[in-house]
Amino acid sequence: MLLTMLAANANAGGMYVLGISGAADTADGRSIGGFVDYGFTEETWLSAALSGTETVGVLGGLKTIYADVSLEHSFGLVGVRAGAAYWGDNDLLDSVDLRGSVFFRGESATFSVNYERRDFDFVFQSILNPDIFRTIEFTADGIGAAASVRTGRKSRLFASGMGYDYSRDLRVQSDTDLLRFLSSSRLSLMNSLVDYRLSGGIEFRIGQRMLDFTLSNWQTAIDGGQVNSFAIGFVTPSGPASDVELRMAYDEAENFGSTVSFSISFYYFGA
Repeated sequence: MLLTMLAANANAGGMYVLGISGAADTADGRSIGGFVDYGFTEETWLSAALSGTETVGVLGGLKTIYADVSLEHSFGLVGVRAGAAYWGDNDLLDSVDLRGSVFFRGESATFSVNYERRDFDFVFQSILNPDIFRTIEFTADGIGAAASVRTGRKSRLFASGMGYDYSRDLRVQSDTDLLRFLSSSRLSLMNSLVDYRLSGGIEFRIGQRMLDFTLSNWQTAIDGGQVNSFAIGFVTPSGPASDVELRMAYDEAENFGSTVSFSISFYYFGA
């Protein structure tokens, strides 16, 4: 969200944003990542990100990497964005993702329609015979939207959602250990197999600082369990060309209990 806003407000080509972030939670989840946004012109931006995550699951856990690249171009008030990503652990669960968006970006409001195609490989371990593994392929098509509206000189409302349609009903795979990689960590649940994601909140600008409050809800595709989340974020300058973002979230998962997560991100702006 922060980088999208910065890109939209860039005044000239050649601007770039570098970032690094780390996160941890009370479910023993850990992640670290970095990213770059580069503006060739005011209208054209290239973004890339790379991160690694480790979570503890019910019967094991999951170590994943995430790599993402996307290109955005604005035609005045209307623009398009396209990207590709890899997520997962190729020994257990991974996906190759393609995304596309059409967006409207005005002075006081933004709106986008988003599409995502995910191609998964899932390695199953039989409960009856733990020595037997097999791999299946399935897909998920996601359709969603995102919007933000300025509600005053120093406040903004935002909301987004995405729903997925899977080519296979994962909840009927009773002969396999589908839950072995899941954990109560949002670092595992939010990027893996979900039916939908919804979020919304409000952001306030306090001088050069920003404070936001976000409510989220998502549902896992394997067991149908829901997760409700409340997060607080705070962004403040840390130098003449850098910002620090602090974020804390409380998640209440229907089938995993509650967790608290904390993340810190550092942004550097240049031209």
